[in-house]
Amino acid sequence: MRLLIRNIALLMFSIWVSGYAHAQEYPNKPIQLVVPYPPGGVVDITGRLLADQLSRELGKQVIVINKPGAGGTIGAEFVARSPADGYTIILGGAATHAFAPSMYKQLRYDPIKDFVPITQFTEGPLALTVNANSGISSVDEFFKVIRSKGDSVNYSSNGIGTFPHLSVELLKQKTGAKAMHIPYPGGGQAVVAVISNEVLFSQNHLPVVLPQAQAGRVRILATTGSSRSSVLPDIPTLKEAGYDVIASAWFGLFAPAGTPQPIIQKLYEATAAAAKSPALREKIALQGDDISVAGPAKFLAFQKSELDKWKSVITAAEIKPE
Repeated sequence: MRLLIRNIALLMFSIWVSGYAHAQEYPNKPIQLVVPYPPGGVVDITGRLLADQLSRELGKQVIVINKPGAGGTIGAEFVARSPADGYTIILGGAATHAFAPSMYKQLRYDPIKDFVPITQFTEGPLALTVNANSGISSVDEFFKVIRSKGDSVNYSSNGIGTFPHLSVELLKQKTGAKAMHIPYPGGGQAVVAVISNEVLFSQNHLPVVLPQAQAGRVRILATTGSSRSSVLPDIPTLKEAGYDVIASAWFGLFAPAGTPQPIIQKLYEATAAAAKSPALREKIALQGDDISVAGPAKFLAFQKSELDKWKSVITAAEIKPE
C-alpha cells in the first residue's frame, strides 16, 4: 500500500515537474487565439485588442483566427480537439460555454470536460430599450404598460438562442411579464424594429443600442448587469429598479482540457497584466463592455453557475434545441 502511494506521489510530482518545465519555456512560438465569430464584429474586435496586448505581455505574437459558424460552436469544437499545449486557445462566451448544451442536440464538445478555464475577460450588460416616443420613461412604467397589454406585447431579438432573446425570457420568468418573441437577423434590425414600432421593446447589446439612443430614436430604461455600466453610469440596473434580473454577456479565455496548469496560470497572469492597460480598458469600454478578470477557479465556478442558470431559462421557455 505504501509503495502504491509512493508511486502515485512520484507520478504526480513528475507530471508537475513536466508542466512546470513546459511553462518555463512557454511560449516559444506564436499562439492562436480562436474567435468563433466572423471578422469585424464586437467579439472579433475584443479578441484583436486582447491579442495585441497579450503579445506584449508574453513576448510572442498572439494571432487571432476566426472560425465562425453554428453560434460559435464550430470554433469551440476546433479548440476542444486541439493539442493541449497552450498554443491554441479560444475567446469563448455564454453562447459557446453556457447556452450551447441546451441549444444543440448533437453538440460535439462538453463545455466543462473538454476545456480548462483561464480567466473571464469582459462582461457587457444589455439595455432594456423602447421607442423614444413610446411615452415610457422608467422601468416601472414599462412594466405597467406590459401588464396592461396582456398577450399583445412583442419584443425583438437577434435570433433564437441569442443573449437578447434569452435575457428577455429570463426577465419574463422573473417578473411574470408576457411578451411574444420576434427574431430578427441581427442586432441592428432588432433595434430598428423598436424604432419603427414593429415591436414594443428589445433588450439588446450596447454597441447597437447606443447610436440610436444618442440620435434620440430610442430610450434606454435600464441595463441588465450586476452593477451600472461604465458607459451608462446614469442608467439604473434592473436589479436597482427592484427586478431580480441579471444578464451580462461575458467572454473569457479557455484552453483544451489537459493543458498544464502552469501554462494556464501564465496565460491568466498575462491577461491580468494586459487588463491594467488604460488604453485597452478605454477601447473595451467603447465596445460597451467592462473588463472583468478573474482567475481559473473563479471563472470555472461562474461558468458552472451560468450553465445551470441558462439551462433553466431555456427549458422553462420551451426553446427546442437544433
